[in-house]
Amino acid sequence: PAFKRFVRDTSSLLQVVRQIVAIAAGPTAFDDQAVQSLAEAQGVAQHHDAVSGTAKQHVTFDYARRLSVGRSQALRSTSYALGSLAGGDGFTICELRNVSVCKPTQEGDYGEILLWNGLAQNRSELVELPAPLGNFKIYDTHGKEVATQSVPSLPSITNYGRPAGGSNTTVLFKADVPALGYQVYRFAQGAESKQEASEPKLQHNEKDSRVVLENDYVALHFVNNNLEAIMDKETPSVKRVSQSWLYYEGSTGNDESDQVSGAYIFRPNSSDAKPIITGAPNLTVVRGSLADEVHQTFGSWISQRIRLPKDSRHAEITYTLGPIPVGDLIGKEIITRFSTDISNQGECFTDSNGREMIPRKLDWRESWKLNQTEPVAGNYYPVTTSIFIKDDDAQLTLLTDVAQAGSGCVREGELEMMVHRDLLVDDNRGVGEPLNETEFITPYVGKHQGQHYGRGLVVRGRHLLTLTNPSDASKVWRPLQDQLYMDLLPFFPNQAAPTYRKNYTALAKALPRNVQLVTLQPWDKEFLLMRLAHQYGKGEDATLSDAVTFSLEGLFAGQVILEVQERGLAATISRKEVLSRRISWKIDGEQDRKPLKQESHSKDLEVTLGPLQIRTFLVKLSPSPSILVV
Repeated sequence: PAFKRFVRDTSSLLQVVRQIVAIAAGPTAFDDQAVQSLAEAQGVAQHHDAVSGTAKQHVTFDYARRLSVGRSQALRSTSYALGSLAGGDGFTICELRNVSVCKPTQEGDYGEILLWNGLAQNRSELVELPAPLGNFKIYDTHGKEVATQSVPSLPSITNYGRPAGGSNTTVLFKADVPALGYQVYRFAQGAESKQEASEPKLQHNEKDSRVVLENDYVALHFVNNNLEAIMDKETPSVKRVSQSWLYYEGSTGNDESDQVSGAYIFRPNSSDAKPIITGAPNLTVVRGSLADEVHQTFGSWISQRIRLPKDSRHAEITYTLGPIPVGDLIGKEIITRFSTDISNQGECFTDSNGREMIPRKLDWRESWKLNQTEPVAGNYYPVTTSIFIKDDDAQLTLLTDVAQAGSGCVREGELEMMVHRDLLVDDNRGVGEPLNETEFITPYVGKHQGQHYGRGLVVRGRHLLTLTNPSDASKVWRPLQDQLYMDLLPFFPNQAAPTYRKNYTALAKALPRNVQLVTLQPWDKEFLLMRLAHQYGKGEDATLSDAVTFSLEGLFAGQVILEVQERGLAATISRKEVLSRRISWKIDGEQDRKPLKQESHSKDLEVTLGPLQIRTFLVKLSPSPSILVV
């Protein structure tokens, strides 16, 4: 992935590492230097000139190197901790699985896959693994064969378009994984199957024909090889949703202003985006028992897969884009646009760091009168996880796996996201070089300092797209938001020492649907740090947005909570001190709540969370965890 996606993926990995170490080793692992090295690298990457994309290229390379080293070191500690839970002799992950590179499944004749679920709810989802074309079989813990489907892999290339050596075939299977725990599956190649083989069923589509992907909940309609409409079968409602790939030319200054578009500034030279290609894209249809897909190519440097799993309420779009051609010496800012007949009245909603949804209106600011001089850029907003437009009948929501920029306010009924940029002029805001990432760069000393050369950057990312009734939208996209951030993570044990415990959950009871365990990690020699979060905003859902009360008693499998201390969000000060500093205002769900006491009696372990509230606790557990097998 590009650097922003690398940071997002590492954030998810860090949470999983902390969970596994906390569960397996408890507070005694609080000073684990390997885990700390990853936390420090991830912390440095949050610098305002790091994840923002406003560092010189050699500095960005160094940020990425630090993350890579931190991941490698932390995974060694995780391997040991996971071994104490599951058995086995060491675990690894496939760091390049997103480009279809995974040595255990590509080269091994048999083995095990341990899927870790970092969320506090059970999950049933499709998992994809690179595999040779042929009899690649998956078995559950009882030896029963699990249904699989083979599909073409996405292009196996590096960040700069070089061959990555990945498999041409990907195997899908549906996994059921318990909350905050794992499930083991076994794979074998060349085994005789008791099920009908599900090999890729490819159909190269003619440009004047129609294609429909559908399941019990959603139908995607393609006309002239482009997505043109989505049907929500539960409403039922059909909306025009026409996707296109376009680009804005980056401004190099004009009569109105000499400001150019660059690392800090988005300033197109026109309000009109230009199409990537004229005519229709190429399209191939793939149908199977678990999911239907279309694979599209838009010229020579953009391709995408749109997948509709059989039991999902969303479409998954995975794009591969770049290098952006700039041989014409014109910088380009690439967008994907969804044009609809939703009457959103110039209003869209974007997330605030994955939490509250903020209303945005065309050419409007809440606290001052705006003199709009940039009709496109002035209506663009940061999108960390989600953006939607809606009217009385339908809501179109897009979730992203990486921080991007976008808008649903530039044009009526249109939602667009910027996914890649390549600009050739420095915007004079502090970086000192153009936003033109290439494979190589000359040293920043001597002659030809910091010159970019070699192949341009290729990015890959995912967008999840839902069309629902506005009153039901949040119960669809809010859980998806958590799942997109915290993917099921496959670990591969040493084949010479298979696992002896095939499933595990750290939770003895489920948390409410609208509550997520967002942090679990060692804090000091006695306590674990735990954060609980309400995942729905006020008024988003008729029931799930309500304040929720539940007990911590019996939450952790086989362990008793001996002591609880509520802390401020950062855990550095007590809840009592937070309240003494707080400006007095009313928070939903807190007005009648008593402060949480430290004694571990059931009546004192009740927790109430209002909409989108996060509460932080230090928890002391009984020292010897017992394993809960599910």
